[in-house]
Amino acid sequence: MKHRHSRRLMVTAAVTAIAALTMAVPTAAGAAPLTPASAATVASFADAEAGGHYVDIVLTQGKGSCKAANVPVTAAPPGRVKIDADDVDLNCSGSIDFSFTRDSTFTFDDAKGTATADVVRIVGRKHGVSCGYEATRVALGREGATRQYTGGPYTGKKAQGSFLCPRTVKLHAASFTFHQ
Repeated sequence: MKHRHSRRLMVTAAVTAIAALTMAVPTAAGAAPLTPASAATVASFADAEAGGHYVDIVLTQGKGSCKAANVPVTAAPPGRVKIDADDVDLNCSGSIDFSFTRDSTFTFDDAKGTATADVVRIVGRKHGVSCGYEATRVALGREGATRQYTGGPYTGKKAQGSFLCPRTVKLHAASFTFHQ
């Protein structure tokens, strides 16, 4: 995981350097110069890539749960937030180990107090058998004025695995807490 974060820092440095060079290069006749507003857009992209926004995730199934803390995300709510599956390192207790296998993007409706993930895809491993499940349009409700969103139960449809895997699986509860 350290390599992934150092790679992001290198990308951030490259984006910042390109932005600085672009602002210093004279524009061709008739071309629009890079304005402070567009430089701010580049800077906000670099800030999101460099970190500073995180999510804590808790998935509960039966008597077990899986938790991941301080997972870096691309932005802060109420903007669109992408969770990179490679950054989610779930620590599980109980008989099933989960892992995210696809990036998830959350959109927020502050008026309704909801967060909705386009797709959540996880793999569960139990007794050496791995089964993949996918749920779409996963909606969670906000807890008060915080950025903690909870919900459940959720049903995932089988997306991969052998005949030993059930066609559906139920996740009893999920919690996503966004923070800096």
